[in-house]
Amino acid sequence: MATYYKYAERDANSQVNWSEITSNMVNSLKEVQTIRDSKRKAINDATTELSTTLSEAPQGEHKGLNEFAMTYANNAQEMRLMQDKLLKSGQLKLKDYNIGRANLTQGTSKLFNLSKKYQAQYKVKMDRLEGGLSATQEQWQMSELEGFANFSNHEAYINPTNGQVNMGKLIDKEVAGKTVRTMDRTPGSFTTIDQLNFAVSDQVNKYNLDNFNAEVSNFAKTYLTTNGAYSSLDDVRQMPEFESMKKNIIKSQLVDPRAVGSILTNFVGIASNGKSFTFTRDPNKKDANTILLVDDPNQPGSGRLSPDFSGSVGKKQMESAEKFLDTQLEKQLPRKETTKAVPDLTSSEIFKEQQGSVVDLWNSLYSTKDSAKRNSIVSSIISSPYNKESENMLKDIIFVSRNIGTEDEPVMGDFMEVRYENPTANRTGNKAIPITDSYVDWAAAGVELHGVQDKAKREKGLSTKSIFGGGKDKSFEGTSAGRGEEIESNVTNVRKKVRQFFGKSKKAFVNQDEDVIMTKLQASLSSLGFKFETSYGFGFDRIKVISPNNPEDQFDFVVGDSTDNSDDLLNWILPKITNEAADVFMESGVDISKGIIIEESKVTKPKPKLPGS
Repeated sequence: MATYYKYAERDANSQVNWSEITSNMVNSLKEVQTIRDSKRKAINDATTELSTTLSEAPQGEHKGLNEFAMTYANNAQEMRLMQDKLLKSGQLKLKDYNIGRANLTQGTSKLFNLSKKYQAQYKVKMDRLEGGLSATQEQWQMSELEGFANFSNHEAYINPTNGQVNMGKLIDKEVAGKTVRTMDRTPGSFTTIDQLNFAVSDQVNKYNLDNFNAEVSNFAKTYLTTNGAYSSLDDVRQMPEFESMKKNIIKSQLVDPRAVGSILTNFVGIASNGKSFTFTRDPNKKDANTILLVDDPNQPGSGRLSPDFSGSVGKKQMESAEKFLDTQLEKQLPRKETTKAVPDLTSSEIFKEQQGSVVDLWNSLYSTKDSAKRNSIVSSIISSPYNKESENMLKDIIFVSRNIGTEDEPVMGDFMEVRYENPTANRTGNKAIPITDSYVDWAAAGVELHGVQDKAKREKGLSTKSIFGGGKDKSFEGTSAGRGEEIESNVTNVRKKVRQFFGKSKKAFVNQDEDVIMTKLQASLSSLGFKFETSYGFGFDRIKVISPNNPEDQFDFVVGDSTDNSDDLLNWILPKITNEAADVFMESGVDISKGIIIEESKVTKPKPKLPGS
């Protein structure tokens, strides 16, 4: 057998299997054809399904409904034919065709089923309305839905780009000199079938005010503050954190925009423009009473509507809801003020009370940071009744800082220097009183000012270290106050004015009509808290004077007769004038320096006495 140079036989396994390749190609082509056939069948089935749905358009005795359904069915058939033609010609991608056909098919089914769904939900909505469960928004949406059901001026439209079905209001419009009937493009005049379907079953609950009231009831129920020994106030509004707590409760109720819409429409009712709150889907309406509804940003495309309070009008509407809840909260919080009758104190008791006031002032200075407040407290100590009535009055109180260490290792310490009218008692220089951060030492230093020796009484209210006591940013240095010229306290000044008032009014109290005198007394002394009422007696008339601290404590003031008990009334009034009342009187600016002045024409003749009186 002949052999060839450098010839090598090929392995049979390395030969190309054209038979297998041919078989695989044929199978692939068959599979592609099968896929094409299945897609074509799916398209034909979808077309058949839509055609069937359109051929079963609801018919009845309602002429408007029949015309509406037939018009839509005709338009949908035209849309279907257009989709098929564009797909077969290659002008429409299969993906876009499928999306458009799905939208058209689903929209058609939802449109034809909308009436059935509405009838099924109508009783549910009416029961919710009658039971006070539904919010105004739910009722507004149903009303809007009923408006779209007016087939004489509404029509179903098909979006040619995506097959989506919409409902719109028909209006007459002039185009090129001709009147044509077309869709109203004003927001709120058209909507998608998805939105209408959602609105039929959408339930918007009325804001539950009872739940809010229950939450408010968990608020602190009592917070007692005292104003001296004879007056107390139970009011949680006095809590330091009250405003922030109230704000948090209200804000928590306004998280859901639908709840805010219900608060405005179901409870507030009237807007700032005097009109009732209502809803709209037209963003161009910016009336104070119009609440804008938009697609819920948390459920886009669902058809769910939610109020939008982000605009300038919406923010003011939100403020109205906040104000309503604030008022509701305040109505539930009690306020109870209790006063006790001020007893007639002995001179010893008055002295102890004055001492106690200085103790309170001194101990309040212990941890006061503000320099202006510190100076004010020291000034109050110097002008206190206790100091004014002491044998050797305080003249100046000055806090200084000195080096109590060495020149090489300085240590700064606070001292209090005190100067008196009689300088022999001065505590200055080496006699200055050291000030430390110990509350025990602080209380002991205060004895110089208030004279209270009892350890428990002078340490009242002191239990922690002071933030002061020497060193950088921990010094009383610079705190001071001096008496300078004699300055009377308001209560002392007012009592002098009242004495002067009674002295100049004595003549007016005799042989004068009680109504005239009562009116004058009321105008002059009511800012001190006293009340005046006429009280008729036998033979002469009286004025009943009521104490500001105790309604049961009254004085019978005789007028209209030669009898004069005005001195007794004065002595009854003076001790009842408190510091707080004196401050109010001074701020009122009432001038009583001239006493009661009766015009000559108004002077009345003495009233005749009863026989035998």
